[in-house]
Amino acid sequence: MDKLKEKHEIVLEYLAGGTSTRILGVKYGYAHVTIARWIMAYKKHSKKHPLAFSKKVLNQEELTTVEELQEALRLSRIKVELLEAMIDISDEQFGTDIRKKAGPSQS
Repeated sequence: MDKLKEKHEIVLEYLAGGTSTRILGVKYGYAHVTIARWIMAYKKHSKKHPLAFSKKVLNQEELTTVEELQEALRLSRIKVELLEAMIDISDEQFGTDIRKKAGPSQS
């Protein structure tokens, strides 16, 4: 597995919940502090450019096998879930409705 893809998968696995940086460190062979730094960098970068990180990972090489396409789909689904959760949290904290369509109201 490509290092960047592995890093992205580790970050998404952490963000999906149910595990800690220590457990991921043991599982993938990295220090938990390193994984925590990746997570902080991802969160910081995703605020400025939410789609850039995934595009960089997915566009590095052409996806040719079914397994690669399935993995890309899995990562995309996780990302959509995380983004929807972020919208829900934002709506709750700020009392907004981001999903509401803008434009003139119909009568």
